[in-house]
Amino acid sequence: MSGKALFYGFITGSIIGGAITLLSTPKSGTEVQETIVHNVNGLMDSLSNVKEQTMELKNKVETVAKEGASTFKTVSTDVQNSIKEWKKDVEPTVTDIQRSIEELHQTIDQLEAEIKKPL
Repeated sequence: MSGKALFYGFITGSIIGGAITLLSTPKSGTEVQETIVHNVNGLMDSLSNVKEQTMELKNKVETVAKEGASTFKTVSTDVQNSIKEWKKDVEPTVTDIQRSIEELHQTIDQLEAEIKKPL
């Protein structure tokens, strides 16, 4: 339910409640006016509180969204830097392994050549 629909429903309910109260009250006109003024003041206070709380929530959500975006950028940059460092650290090992594999291939080729030689 959207905030506007809730607000309009609240206002409509208040008006209908007030009208029913006016039509069914056994109080005098002055008492009814005082009750209405009291109820309207209470309603205005409630609406003011709802507005303040809504603004506070909006500000908190904006703050959290900004902090989340900033944190995501920082984490993303850190991960990228870590991957680059890891690649840099692993590169000599990969080169050594490739060289060892090439030496093994050469050794296997030499052994195959020696096995194929006639006795």
